[in-house]
Amino acid sequence: MKENTRHITDLIQKFLCGQLTAEEQVQFDEWLNASSRNKQLLETFRKAENIAEDLAVIRQLDANQAWDRLKNKKRNGRSFGKWSLGIAASIVFLLGGFLLWKGDFMSFFSGDKSVIVSKKQDIAPATSGAVLVLADGTKVSLNGDSTKTLTKNNNLIGNSNELIVKQTDQALPLQYNSLIVPKASFYKMTLADGTKVWVNALSQLKFPAQFSSNERRVFLDGEAYFEVASKSDQPFIVESRGNEIKVLGTHFNINSYSDHVRTTLAEGRVEVRQNGQRVELFPGEYASSFKENLIKGKADLAHDLAWHNNEFYFKKETITNIAHQLSRWYDLDVTFRGDVQLDKEYTGSIERDVKLSQVLEMLSYVSNLKFEVEGNKLIIATKS
Repeated sequence: MKENTRHITDLIQKFLCGQLTAEEQVQFDEWLNASSRNKQLLETFRKAENIAEDLAVIRQLDANQAWDRLKNKKRNGRSFGKWSLGIAASIVFLLGGFLLWKGDFMSFFSGDKSVIVSKKQDIAPATSGAVLVLADGTKVSLNGDSTKTLTKNNNLIGNSNELIVKQTDQALPLQYNSLIVPKASFYKMTLADGTKVWVNALSQLKFPAQFSSNERRVFLDGEAYFEVASKSDQPFIVESRGNEIKVLGTHFNINSYSDHVRTTLAEGRVEVRQNGQRVELFPGEYASSFKENLIKGKADLAHDLAWHNNEFYFKKETITNIAHQLSRWYDLDVTFRGDVQLDKEYTGSIERDVKLSQVLEMLSYVSNLKFEVEGNKLIIATKS
């Protein structure tokens, strides 16, 4: 695939410069006539002023490496014309992925009729917010901008952006509160020991107002990213669907939306236990448990930590897995119609702070699927 992509980019560049040989012209015409999308790409290329450098970058790299290089160029302030990054992203499509930079490439899809979302129905991305259920059953909606004290002992304060559990010298009973983050939401909190937790949509974290003297224990259902404050004499423990993750001070992610529980370590060291089994993780490793099995391996941090980095990053993901992510992030009920290939895989990324229509347009371009939104219902079908 890489060699084929390099050859195609060479042909495109030579065509734009009027330098194709007779043999290359035949090859170029075959590629151009093979798909209407290729013709659309070429029309987009004609509007570009400076694409030679981007073509040179991409022809040397695979899809993910190319995208990383392009994003680094953008961050480093190197100049791009109005169309340049969009063209580069277009060539990345030829590598088999669907990688695009927010806002720079969406005009390419203006004629796409496979996505039916009216402006009134378009759905905004998730926002910060949660519901706090105190140990006595009291429910507090964390949706206001003003910061409020939420408990009589004054150690829980919060608003729509963050909940902070303040340390206190007052002796408190070991009672657990619950932070519930619904669909289309995310939330950050700071525990009493200074540990920071980012909680993903459709997740719940149980935590005490004050930890016990010998350990710091919380309970997770869903997904969260932890930056644990180091305390060697008071280990931090996360319980999640029969798994026990024990740490002293580290950064890690736990995904327990299903019975497959995945712990990914970014920094430090953790120990994962399940049913008498245990594995120790080092940075860049993951542990995965399912039923009675507990294994570890090398992690793809870009993939496993994507949500924490504000990205959808699909790497060989089925449309079913993608639909689950969209459902949580945009509060959707997803329905499949017709002969949709549920086991077909897709790879690519897009920032998560975009409207639903932009994600669907991207998916439509690289698949044989069409998407329709009716209220909060997403219908996925095969293109006719």
